[in-house]
Amino acid sequence: IYKPRENISIYAGYSESFLPRSGEQFRNINGDNDALAPNTFENLEVGIKWDLSPDISVTAALFEIEESSPQPSDNDSATLDVIDTTTEGFEIQAMGHLTDRWAISGGYSYLDGNQINDDGSEGNRKRELPMNSFSLWNNYQFNDRLGFGLGVVYQDEYFATNSGASSTTVPDFTRVDAAVFYDFSDKIRVQLNVENLTDELYYPNSHSTHQITVGEPINARLTIIGRF
Repeated sequence: IYKPRENISIYAGYSESFLPRSGEQFRNINGDNDALAPNTFENLEVGIKWDLSPDISVTAALFEIEESSPQPSDNDSATLDVIDTTTEGFEIQAMGHLTDRWAISGGYSYLDGNQINDDGSEGNRKRELPMNSFSLWNNYQFNDRLGFGLGVVYQDEYFATNSGASSTTVPDFTRVDAAVFYDFSDKIRVQLNVENLTDELYYPNSHSTHQITVGEPINARLTIIGRF
């Protein structure tokens, strides 16, 4: 980390990580094909954090992730493919107070990736890799006790499998969430969160063309928070 000024930090980092294979998707371990080998990741990242004022800060980063992933083939589950993927991306986030009562938190990310299959073919885009993602959350304090929150989440379309252009495309979506909270005292808060306010039909994740997750319809959660 390097600080050219008190309100600016520039950083660079490198990491390696391993994700063990587990869960219901891997109970058939594919015989002797080494299906228990972990996913491996190498991550290179550079970024900056800039405090524009005492109330607003912005962070931005460029990164590259190289992944090696042994997994059952999309076309034949008895075959294990080792898929090497390079993902490059950019993200920017901003958070802070616009006024004494209004706070925001927002972010945007761009992802692009190139995949090399067992047979040497390359150029396919990895599954579950939306090109653009965006989120914004607003929190407004009406008075010392009552507050309201409103946010939006957007995710671009993505492929359901690693078959690239020939794969099923999962459509993009925009989801709106809201919240209201009331502090009865310094120790007791009641909060109501409503997710998917517009009852959008959306698909946030996929494991294959026949295992695509459906997002929850409009739903609410009431929480009582106590501090002792």
